[in-house]
Amino acid sequence: METVAQLPAVDGRTLHLVDLENLIGDLYAKGRMVTEALASYLHAAAWRPGDLVYVASCPPVIAEIGFAPSVPCRLFAARGEDGADLQLLAHAPPELVRRRVERLVIGSGDHIFAPRALAALEAGVPVGIVSRPEALSGRLVAIGAPVALMTGVDQDREASGVSRAA
Repeated sequence: METVAQLPAVDGRTLHLVDLENLIGDLYAKGRMVTEALASYLHAAAWRPGDLVYVASCPPVIAEIGFAPSVPCRLFAARGEDGADLQLLAHAPPELVRRRVERLVIGSGDHIFAPRALAALEAGVPVGIVSRPEALSGRLVAIGAPVALMTGVDQDREASGVSRAA
C-alpha cells in the first residue's frame, strides 16, 4: 500500500465520495470536529474548485455542515447500517465516473467501496482513498490505489470528551 500525506492533484474534475461519519468515527460528532474533519479530507484529497463533492452521513453530522459547507457539495443524510455508503454509491454509478470525471477519491475506509473503486480503475479512471488508519479496509488496500491517511481525528474526539459511537 502506497501511503501519502496528500493525494496527487490531477488535471480535470475529481468526484469525491465522502462518508463523513466514517472519517470522523463518531455518530455524535459536533461543531469543529465535523468541519475540521471535512477540511482535513479536502486537503488530503487535493480538492480543487470544480470538483464534484458528495458528502453523506447520519442526520446529526450532516446538520453540522448543512447550512454552511466549506465547499460546494451535495449532502445526503442517511440512516442505518451502510446508509451513507449506499447513498454515495447510488449517486455515483460507474458510468458517471467513467464519463464525467478524471479521478475518483473515496473518503472512507469501508470495504463496500472496493468494487466501485476497482470498476473505476478498470475503466481507466485513477482512484485515491482517504481514510483513518483504523478504519481502512483490507479490500480497499488490495485494489492498489494510493491512500492518504487522516490522523488526529481520534485525538480531537477524545479531547472534546465525545465518546466513540461508531
